[in-house]
Order: sequence, then structure tokens, then C-alpha cells
Amino acid sequence: MNTKAIDRAAPESKRVKQLRSTLARTIPKFPNDRQTLAILEAKSLGSIFIDYINWAFRLVPHKPRTVIIEPTLTSDPRWKALSTDINALLQKVRAGENINPHLSLRVFKNGFTPNSSNPDPSTDRWEDKDFFLNAMGYHHLHLSQIIEKAGHAKRTDEVLFAQVTRDHFHAISLFDHSVFEISDHATQLITAERSRLWRIYERRNSIDRKPGAVYIQSPITTSGHALFHSQLAMEYARIVYELDPKLDSLAGRAEIFQTVPHEVIKAMKLSWHLQYLDFGLLDKTTSTFFVLRYGPT
Repeated sequence: MNTKAIDRAAPESKRVKQLRSTLARTIPKFPNDRQTLAILEAKSLGSIFIDYINWAFRLVPHKPRTVIIEPTLTSDPRWKALSTDINALLQKVRAGENINPHLSLRVFKNGFTPNSSNPDPSTDRWEDKDFFLNAMGYHHLHLSQIIEKAGHAKRTDEVLFAQVTRDHFHAISLFDHSVFEISDHATQLITAERSRLWRIYERRNSIDRKPGAVYIQSPITTSGHALFHSQLAMEYARIVYELDPKLDSLAGRAEIFQTVPHEVIKAMKLSWHLQYLDFGLLDKTTSTFFVLRYGPT
């Protein structure tokens, strides 16, 4: 997806420059050095939005969610032995507690690397991406309730795959770490666990569809990003370039914040802000976040 079409040649305001800098510094980089930071900061606004969304989508915002336990979880032979830890994790989900410590450690380290953009055919496009999340929309979480000194849950052999939306948490099934492996790279044969995950995914995707219906499963761009991420990045960039010029005049602000009292609008100190994937404007005077575009989670 080409985001350059949405970027503008006009000089960026201090707000937009600050947004670009904040995004570049927030994304976990590897190698985590000045050169990698400079590569991010030099990107078009739409492109850096893609990198941010690719990373932030791997996190789970803290909010109460309705838990739906799929039959593919309770029918798993490991369910009985692991149900205590699973239910403890699901209770955190219901209560809106932070479950990010249960995610893969790569989420907090491998957010962006310049290597993934290398045009060489041997380049690993997935080095800074979560394949199953981009391809299926599934997070995977470690089950242990022991939080280690570094702040993450103790790693477990089995992980829970789940589909997370703004309001729901679908607990899908358990898998061991062979689900992340290809058993034979020469023939692209996949492990039994990986094959089982694909069967579950295809079955869930086919629910309520008419026999013979054609549907597209989670399109992926040639860069390895989910097409939805590119589209969302373009939407964010469009909002910035349409609204940012209006923020320097009282009339422009009044057009945007039509239901806000005049004196409050006049006193605003505004900056562009992302809270996970919710995007909008933050008024630093009142610490009020005005969401202009809600994210998927």
C-alpha cells in the first residue's frame, strides 16, 4: 500500500514533527541505535504510522472484555491440567487488567528493524512482525501467573491463542511452541501444531458463510504488513494533514470541537496522540484525549 500519496510536500508543523519523533522513539528498535532511529524519523508520516501500527497491534489495551471460551480450547487434552492458569488469565481479561506481561518478549524488543525492508530476496520480512497476528488476527499468550523481575510472565511450553477485539476475547486453543516452526524449510512442510492452527482458523472463518462462497482471508502486503494496517495508517495520515492546519486558529478549532465550550477551546494546548491504536488530539491543559479514530482493540 503506497502511503506517499497521502503525505504532503508542505512543511510540517511542530505538532507533526513531535508526533513523528514520538512514534520513532516509542517503537522498540533493533538494533536499538541512533542509525535505526534516524531511519524511522526520516520516513514519511504514513510509513512511520505503518511501523507503529504493526508494533502496537501486538499489544492488548487494558479494558474489561467479555471472554468467549471456544470448544477447541476445552476439548484440548491439555485443558484439564492447565485450566487453573488459563482461568486466572481469563479473569484478568474480564477485569480489564494488564495482560501484556503474558505476551511474547519479542513484542517489547522486536518492533522495527531496517533489515526487514532490505530488497534482497533472502530478507526475512517477518523479523519485526507477528506472522499469526498479521495473517490470522490471533495473539498468543503465556499462561504462568508468576511475574518475573523483568516484568513478564514466566515462559510456558504451551501458549493460548486468542482473538482480541475491543469488547471480546475469544480463547481459541492451546499450542506448544512447534506451532511457530516449519518442520522442513526445503519442502515448506509444517508441524502438526501449525497445521491444526490453520484448520481451526479456516473453520472459524467459514462459520455462517454459504457453501461455495468466496472470501479473502486477511490480505498481507508484500512487505509482510497486514493490509488493514496500511489502510489504517493512511487514515491516520489523512486526519493529520486535513486537521493540523486548522489547529492554529480559533475558528479552525471550533470547527473540530463543535460541542466544546469556547473558553475551553481557546485555552487548549493540543498535540497529536496515540493511545495504543486510538488516535486523536490530546489537550495538555486539561489532560483530555479527544479520540478522532478508534483502533480495532
